[in-house]
Amino acid sequence: MSEHHQKTFISVREFIESWDKEFYEFNNLDFFIFLLINHLGNQLEKRFFIEHRRQSRLNLDFDQIGTVCFNLCDSLEYFLEENCFRSCPINCVRDLEGTIDKSQLQANEKIKRKLELIQSFMVGNLDKEQCLRLDLMNHVILDSLLQFYSEELNIEFEENDLILLELAEFVENVILEFIRFEGQPLLHKPTELAIDYFEELLQSEEEDKTKNEWNEKSLDWRDKGEKLEWEKNPENIDEVFFHFLNDEHYNPQISQQTLAHDIDYLSRYLLDYAKLEKISDFKENHLAEFLSVWLTREFILSDVRQISHIFRATARFITFLFHHYQINLRKEFLKYYDVLKMDLPRVIQATNTFISEYNLFETIITANQESGEHKVGFYEITDIRNRVDRTIEVRNVYDYENNLIFKLESSAFFRLRIGDILHASIIRHAQEWEILEIQFIYPNLAISFIV
Repeated sequence: MSEHHQKTFISVREFIESWDKEFYEFNNLDFFIFLLINHLGNQLEKRFFIEHRRQSRLNLDFDQIGTVCFNLCDSLEYFLEENCFRSCPINCVRDLEGTIDKSQLQANEKIKRKLELIQSFMVGNLDKEQCLRLDLMNHVILDSLLQFYSEELNIEFEENDLILLELAEFVENVILEFIRFEGQPLLHKPTELAIDYFEELLQSEEEDKTKNEWNEKSLDWRDKGEKLEWEKNPENIDEVFFHFLNDEHYNPQISQQTLAHDIDYLSRYLLDYAKLEKISDFKENHLAEFLSVWLTREFILSDVRQISHIFRATARFITFLFHHYQINLRKEFLKYYDVLKMDLPRVIQATNTFISEYNLFETIITANQESGEHKVGFYEITDIRNRVDRTIEVRNVYDYENNLIFKLESSAFFRLRIGDILHASIIRHAQEWEILEIQFIYPNLAISFIV
């Protein structure tokens, strides 16, 4: 933020925990909204609720200012997502100084009629800033203020109440100026992930908190037998997962049974497959193997729609580890999530499709009758050769044997992509290789764990 000595009306951690998103989903628009909440709060306290307004029915204390700013900015984000960043051709937010080109609106009758209605009440040409101001006042600011004073303070205002309109106009001006001078880099790419921004502020916030805690503690804390918070946390993996499931900050809305079911996959991987005992031994390679190999095998003949729930539960656990155990795997999780969010369900579905069409008796007969060469191995797809003949080009990931051409009669062929890894049994018919059986299809991330 450009101003110094800003008060914090909502901390980074409070914002992250109260926003209806997983940490790995936070984007530039979320970061803009976080900054705006605190900026708007400071402006209201310093410039609006000054001495002559402190006896007004509008007057708010520090906590109430924080709440109304949160509500206003929450409503603003929803409005921007649903209206400005979807299909609106006017592009007010990114081009406040621009004028409206009516020739671009011919295909959008709804917006065209809306602008014509607004124009009928105005003199001169309607520009983009005026359009945005009217929308914010009518769809964000007035509604949010009326609802806040009614529900939080039990004070009823009319929409044309002069003192309320004075506050609404002040809020409108602050938002527009913040968009103009602070928000452009973020709002030009609103959906771009902003996890680095949040992590930087979160780390700074944690360092300030730790410094303050140390300054407040007596120097003889060791003599009193006190322990630092991290020393009180259990390292045993079973206890860590128990702690996680019973922490209300990480399980505020989902029932405990549902979260326990979804996070049980990671728990079983760490305990039964990776054979870890302490949570401090949980490293990036375990996370990659869990997501790319273990889940691929676990979900054979299972409903892949549950994968998204497992991603969500794992993200909560990764955030929990950072806050409570200083184990930071958040960037790594985000990296793997971006790669696997589409690929993991796809390869599992491909395997399940092959299995559902698989004829065991025909395979046994074919294998016994054929005298040709027979191999079992891991094969990485290097090219989709012919979609009509359903042929792919692969290499053996162990010996880098190239230019093997496979024929796959199953409709699972159409779910395959370059980079997928087939754990398959193949057989040669004359000069042509054919896939006899597929045990698993893995996403490419799995290659380092099977070679």
